[in-house]
Amino acid sequence: MRFANRWVAVSALVCALSGCGGSESAVAFASIQNDFNDPAISGFQPPWTICKASYLGVKFDLIAIGDTTAEKQVEAGIDNVLMVAAWNDPSCSPEHCLPIASKNAEETVPGQHRTIAISMPNHQGPCPPEGVQPIPQALYDRILALWPEYNFLPYDQRAQNTQCLQ
Repeated sequence: MRFANRWVAVSALVCALSGCGGSESAVAFASIQNDFNDPAISGFQPPWTICKASYLGVKFDLIAIGDTTAEKQVEAGIDNVLMVAAWNDPSCSPEHCLPIASKNAEETVPGQHRTIAISMPNHQGPCPPEGVQPIPQALYDRILALWPEYNFLPYDQRAQNTQCLQ
């Protein structure tokens, strides 16, 4: 009987911590690091400035190479980091911008404080060079919906975006 009572208590605690059964969402905290200068990664480091980012519906502003955003509260879950990034342009001029996303779906769990590093191996884009995965249409379309002011071309024309042609 004592074992059963402990099991119920542990189950209730796990449920309370994970948010099951409640109407409130489970909270986590995320920050995004522009890690395109990671010294542990050999070879080419793309000069991306992250101009805009969104993770689990929470928006982050400009992230210079090597910088990390302040932590923001997010609903715990799994999503890609969606971004508008400028190639070799810390001022984020629209003509130097492209939609990119994290290659991996990133997860945060309730109560977690997490920094998501975006780097050469963890990004994908519309006109990727060799070794970089092309962005899936679903992610590309979400970026277009978040930031229509950049006037990126539709997915079937994505390699014709101005920055892809340079």
